[in-house]
Amino acid sequence: MEPPHEEFRKHSKHFFFASFIIIAVISVYMVRSYITALLGSIILAYAFYPLFKKLSMKIHNKTLSALIMSAVIILIVTIPVLFAANKILNESVQLFHEVRELEFDQFSNLMKSYFGENIDFGFYFKEIVNGFSISIAQKTSEFVISIPKKAISVFIMIFVMFYLFIDGKKLVELIKRELPLKENYKREIFGKFNDTIYAVIYGVVITALIQGSIGALGLWIFDVPSPLVWGIVMTILAMLPFVGAFLIWLPAAIIKLSLGDTFNGIGLLLYGLFIVSTIDNIVKPKIIGHRSRIHPALVLLGVFGGLKVFGLFGIIVGPLILAILTVFLEIYISEKNEPLL
Repeated sequence: MEPPHEEFRKHSKHFFFASFIIIAVISVYMVRSYITALLGSIILAYAFYPLFKKLSMKIHNKTLSALIMSAVIILIVTIPVLFAANKILNESVQLFHEVRELEFDQFSNLMKSYFGENIDFGFYFKEIVNGFSISIAQKTSEFVISIPKKAISVFIMIFVMFYLFIDGKKLVELIKRELPLKENYKREIFGKFNDTIYAVIYGVVITALIQGSIGALGLWIFDVPSPLVWGIVMTILAMLPFVGAFLIWLPAAIIKLSLGDTFNGIGLLLYGLFIVSTIDNIVKPKIIGHRSRIHPALVLLGVFGGLKVFGLFGIIVGPLILAILTVFLEIYISEKNEPLL
């Protein structure tokens, strides 16, 4: 029979773990609606921490530096997004009104020459374009309107990010110290964490710049007005999940076809499908995979899976989770039955 104090310690230990699990579950349940905001604050704070560190060394005031960095990040994120949303909204409304006044006789006659006289291609094409332009206008306006509704999440993200700039280093050091793994494994995990975050950000930005530049070139080749401005908009859109550069080149191609400019319309459509859109699916995984040292297939799965589960910041969280998983698998394979501590 165990001594009374040993039995008491045993019960205390069980009570502690049971209480901890219950409180942890309740805590996660309470903040579940703001998980994306918390993930966003961690990612943004981690990504911009080197700039914060340089700024705080010059100012010698962490609180003021964190405040300045938070303001800068807000401007960097909101101004380009609102600019792109405004341009798309205006153009989609204009496209809708233009389509209502256009006659598709030239396009319809061209299609009939290939497919016969039985189908009114002009009518169906006009209906498709109408639906597409209305959909773009609705989605864009819904996004702009939803911004105030998401004010609490945005506030939480900025608030947490502000304090992560100030105390984030202490938090990382605490996690490193308490993580029950060998020192070399800790370095490997945090190294992979660092490499993956910066690789994804680098990959997204570089791919978007390439898409915007090549997209602008295509708009110029196929005689679309203001190709430079639309190239900038395409660059911004290419950085955002669930949207992309196609919101610019596809309506432009449709307008060309509706106006009877068949060569430029079909040319821009093929250029967008096989060149501009291909960049996102091929170049981005390769760039991220090369810099983060994980397979491009895992990067692609991580991006799409992360977007589905975590939303906007899933584009970084998804590959990051799979990258950390590969590290744990490597640790397991190298250690197997040997102690990890």
